[in-house]
Amino acid sequence: MADDTPTVALRHQEATLGVDLFRMKAPMLMLLFAAAAPVLAFAQAEPGQRLDQVTSKEFLQQLIQDDVYRFISSKLAESLLVHRVEPKLPSSETIGARVSGTVIVAFEITNEGKVRHAMAVSGPRLLQEPVLDAVRQWKFKPFLLVDAPITVATSIPLTVSIS
Repeated sequence: MADDTPTVALRHQEATLGVDLFRMKAPMLMLLFAAAAPVLAFAQAEPGQRLDQVTSKEFLQQLIQDDVYRFISSKLAESLLVHRVEPKLPSSETIGARVSGTVIVAFEITNEGKVRHAMAVSGPRLLQEPVLDAVRQWKFKPFLLVDAPITVATSIPLTVSIS
């Protein structure tokens, strides 16, 4: 039993030192995304539809991986927009239905003003791909912090319809 004690202590020390980055920085990012709650509340989900928690978690993990810890509001992001591409939606005859809704897209704006890692957080699945394709082509003025461009994260609600 005396031989097990150092092994258990060593395993505990390894486990403590091996805490992954996501667990360490997730509370910080969750606090940043708490500022996004008004945006998420603004966009109504379809009846019976929930926010896609898997995509949200994936987006947070991507932000951590990219060392992006600043979140800007959708209004500020829209004020930095210099080139906007509208979604190319199929006609209702093509898909055999009329669909409308709000797609919330979360993405990074790089220090060069490009969109990176755009993900649909919520919205009708049928509208998500066309909206993502359009957002990926958007261009922004870089966000400046103390006169230096930095990469920031944001989410923007886009209301679209196929009629």
